[in-house]
Amino acid sequence: MSLSVTMTAISLLFLLVLFTLNYHSQADLVADTCKKVDYPDLCLSTLRSNPRSKSADLKELARITFDAALAKSTNTLNQIMLLLKKTKDPIVKKYLTTCATLYGDAVDYIPQAIRFVGSDNFQAKLYGGVVIDNALDCEDAFTTGELGKRKSPLTASNNVMKELVVNALTIVDFLG
Repeated sequence: MSLSVTMTAISLLFLLVLFTLNYHSQADLVADTCKKVDYPDLCLSTLRSNPRSKSADLKELARITFDAALAKSTNTLNQIMLLLKKTKDPIVKKYLTTCATLYGDAVDYIPQAIRFVGSDNFQAKLYGGVVIDNALDCEDAFTTGELGKRKSPLTASNNVMKELVVNALTIVDFLG
């Protein structure tokens, strides 16, 4: 075997080992990070479903999680708008209108949280905290509303929103 063939084989083997180590270290970062958050199963499913997480650092993992929350808030806002068109109960309409305002704000605040991840974590946490409050306030409109209690059609969405943002904020906390 010639020296150039041997060197090529060694170089390819070295690159393969390096790629494998990098892949495993990133997979470990996702797994290790998700073990430390309040909602680890949601964290794993969120991050593993996004190809960006394969090469992400903690800042990017926080951004990916916030991105998932932004998609969820947009979908929830669309769901609210459809429910508003279909609902005949004036009390439910009022509560849904409240939720539409809260989720409209969330759609505006989450990009701000993403923008501050890694540069001003306090601001990222501030915006994220408001989004959590908005999801909780939407749910509370139905359960403690001044016009009477109603079954919330948004409970599952509100819970996922809260859980996504709690996970994102926990990852932001890991940044220091």
